[in-house]
Formats: sequence, C-alpha cells, structure tokens
Amino acid sequence: MFPLFTMVLIGHHIALVSNSGLDSGFIPCLGWERWVLLIFALCSCFGLVYVLNQIRDRKSDSDNGKLFLIAGKTLSCKHLIIEAVILALLFPIALLLAGFGNLIIWILLMFLFAGILYNFTPFELQNNPVGGLIAGVIGAWLLIKSGSMIVGISINWQMYSPYLIAFSSACILTSLLDKKGDEANGKRTFTVVFGERKTILIGLVGLIITAAWGIYNKDWIIAVPAIISTPILFWAWHHNDITKAVIANKTAIFSLSVAIGLFYPVYLIVIVLYYYFARWYYAHRLGLRYPSFWS
Repeated sequence: MFPLFTMVLIGHHIALVSNSGLDSGFIPCLGWERWVLLIFALCSCFGLVYVLNQIRDRKSDSDNGKLFLIAGKTLSCKHLIIEAVILALLFPIALLLAGFGNLIIWILLMFLFAGILYNFTPFELQNNPVGGLIAGVIGAWLLIKSGSMIVGISINWQMYSPYLIAFSSACILTSLLDKKGDEANGKRTFTVVFGERKTILIGLVGLIITAAWGIYNKDWIIAVPAIISTPILFWAWHHNDITKAVIANKTAIFSLSVAIGLFYPVYLIVIVLYYYFARWYYAHRLGLRYPSFWS
C-alpha cells in the first residue's frame, strides 16, 4: 500500500530536515535489520486494515466489480478473519523486535481509526462524508507522526499540514469510481452525497491549497506533485470527466511517492520492481491490466 508508506517516509524526512541543525549523534541511524522489521510491522498493520475494510465492503465491491477474490467469495470471511488475527499479532511483535516500542501506540491508533472506527458500527465513518474526511485527516496525521517518531523528533504542524490536505483530497477522489455500488448498498460516501462534479471540485480546491502551501513552505516534495496534477483535475471538473479525475488522483499519488523516493532510493527500486511484477502477475494469473493509470 504505497500511499501509506509514502506518508510514513514523509514524516521521517520532515523530521530529519526540520532538525538538520542538531548534532548528528542525536538522530539515530537505523541498520537494515531494524528497517526490515519496521517495514514488516507496517505491512502487517496496513494489511490488517485492508482486510477488515474488504470484509466490510465485500457487497459494494462486488457491485462495483472490484476485488473479486473477496467480493466474489473465492476467499471466505473465515479465511480473512484468520489472516486478520495473525496480522494483529505480528505487527506489535515486529515493532518490539525492531526496538520501536514507542511506535506501538501510534500504530494502534492508526488501526483503531482506519480499521475499526472507519469500517464498523456504531461509528462507521466511511458511511458519512464528513466522517470519511475526518478519518482521512487523522489517518494521514498518524502516518506522518509514526514516521517522525522513527527519528524520535516532533515536527511543526505547518510543515505537514499540506500533506494532510493532499491525502484527504485523494481519499475523497477515490470514492468516485465506487459510487454505483456504494449507492446501491445505502452508503453515504462523499460522491454519493454530493455527486461527481462537486467531489471533483472539492478535490481540486484541496490540490490548489496543497500546491500553494507547499510553495509557501518551499517544500517541493508536495508542491510539484500538486502542481502537476491540478491542470488534469481542473479539466476533469470542467468537463465532469470522472476518468480524468481518477488519472489526476493517481498522478498525484504516484508523483508524490517518486518525489519522496528521491531521498529514499531503495523505495524507488521497490516501486519499480512491484510495478513490473504486478503487471506480469495480474496479466498471467487473472487476465487483468493492473496497475494502470487509465482505469
């Protein structure tokens, strides 16, 4: 789940840059073993949240024609629950082994908001446009906070706020493709309540604010992806073109990952390897063209 890892790395990077004047001995240098365990822990947590979301959304995903291994009942809820339990046990163990016990509280909060409060009653934040927006903001903040806690340094809200706006805008735009199934299942997502055109407009306003704030902060990691994606999203809003809006959203997410990857070259290598492996796997195993910018 690259967007989530991107936000964690952004928090880590902002913490380093914001405190570049400190004595270098104050900032811990992680060995590769600790990084591997940390990544494993984050993968387990993100996977857990993903599985819970798919358990909750299997009916609407079926109506939207996506994630058919779960929605199409190739995998049963029993299998998914077993996997969720295993992942729930793995991520705190991996964090402790990596020496990041201080991260457990933040990861648990992330799981609480994204895994429980977002998906299940009585809160079910995904079923409310304001609740979904709040979940996006809080989720982004927890991801960035986790990244800064790897360094053990707090960061200024003015530096990470553009990323919260960008992440929330991306979450809003993601609901565009799911409108049909969500509406059929009685969900009240942003797009269902406000319609495609207003959803695109809100996403566009969010990108413009992100670009302006990034320029003000002289933070080109967030400013450039927002600037690149804004004209595409403006075209989508002007022509009420959902396909172009999805392309703009994917462009923003991808370019932000590449931008932070320039400071973490291994991350770029992982993205490239994943892309070509996923294209091969989905084509040969499932007959799909995925990942793709165009759908």
